Amino acid sequence: MSKFNIQYPLVVVGAQWGDEGKGKVVDLLSKKADYVVRFNGGNNAGHSFVVSGEKFKLSLLPSGVLQKKKLFLSQGVVIDPAILLSEIDFFKKRNIHIDLMIDPRVQIVMPYHKELDRATELWKGKNATGSLHLGIGYCYEDKNNRFGIRFEDLISPAILKEKILMLFPKKKRQIELVFGQTTELSKKKIIKDYISFGKKLKQYMGDVSFFIQKNIANKNVLFEGAHGTFLDGVFGTYPYTTAIHTISGAVFPYVGIAPQKIYSIGIVKAYTTRVGNGPFPTELFDKTGEKIRDVGGEYGTVSKRPRRCGWLDLPLLRTAVRLSGFSSIALTKIDVLSQLKELLICTHYELNGERLNEVPANISDFNNCKPVYKKMKGWEADLSQIKNWKQLPKEVQTYAQFIGKQLHVPISILSVGPERGQEIYL
Repeated sequence: MSKFNIQYPLVVVGAQWGDEGKGKVVDLLSKKADYVVRFNGGNNAGHSFVVSGEKFKLSLLPSGVLQKKKLFLSQGVVIDPAILLSEIDFFKKRNIHIDLMIDPRVQIVMPYHKELDRATELWKGKNATGSLHLGIGYCYEDKNNRFGIRFEDLISPAILKEKILMLFPKKKRQIELVFGQTTELSKKKIIKDYISFGKKLKQYMGDVSFFIQKNIANKNVLFEGAHGTFLDGVFGTYPYTTAIHTISGAVFPYVGIAPQKIYSIGIVKAYTTRVGNGPFPTELFDKTGEKIRDVGGEYGTVSKRPRRCGWLDLPLLRTAVRLSGFSSIALTKIDVLSQLKELLICTHYELNGERLNEVPANISDFNNCKPVYKKMKGWEADLSQIKNWKQLPKEVQTYAQFIGKQLHVPISILSVGPERGQEIYL
């Protein structure tokens, strides 16, 4: 395996159902970047990383914040201003300056979005998507229906008030009459709170699209994606998805830059997890699954919900490679599999007697796919202090090499622990 050479512009994409370790990888890659751009999602997408024993949990600020880079939130992001201000305050208290630009086209999450999110999930009952009731999907819905409140509105009190007075009665009636839920929301309080938020955030407004397009040729630009490939609103396990595109090509419209050569790195967890409902062919329901969850700390950064855990799924990853064209892969949390005597990897699916090497387009077919496994020898070793490939146990090398060969994509980073510094560059 050759020495990893980082090439920019670079987009970071989760290759599974999110929670692959994007936060740590973005923190590492930010060291050589000039700009870090979050291009999709809202505060339902938590990123976390550990530096000097302290765990940093982010849901809106790009993970390049500790590398003291210039940060951007592009129009593809939706912002809960209270959450963003709390994250900015968190770092200010640690004397870390936030150099942030927010695109005026960014959509704002409103309190009625959260109420509608909750009401919808209650209405769906057992068919609930597994939303965190943070209002992200409804914010994107309003964006697409031209009912949205943008960042440019948030910082203009008169326009903000006018829009809230127009939209609030409609949203209140929808919550109460369509979904049968009561709401204590007050339009006066919303107007007061959001005018205050706008005043505090106004200093960060700038045309992210124009700035990045102007500088992308001569600066190292790192694009940070949220969620994972199979939470993509079209190519994921619909309807158990987000409301957005999570694949690499989304970076062009979500930032507002022309199509061009951009490298992509897929973040792959050494096993598979997901939260919420939806199909999961390799899910474990035994003590092995519980051990992986406990050792890996597989609980949501934002939700705190226990994640569903299972074996690595190669058909899932082959599809992710095809959709995002990964230049390389960062394989994370391989240390979590230590102490397991035997490992399984799903090499393909079987469906009605046929072999499938990728995820089928029809979700009804995906629900009926049966995983076919290859057994691999585990290892009993502490990987946390290992600094180079040659020091790794042979079984770890075999496991990683098998993944790279099956996906026809080189592994560039191997993470052996949550801390910055606990990774091997290949």
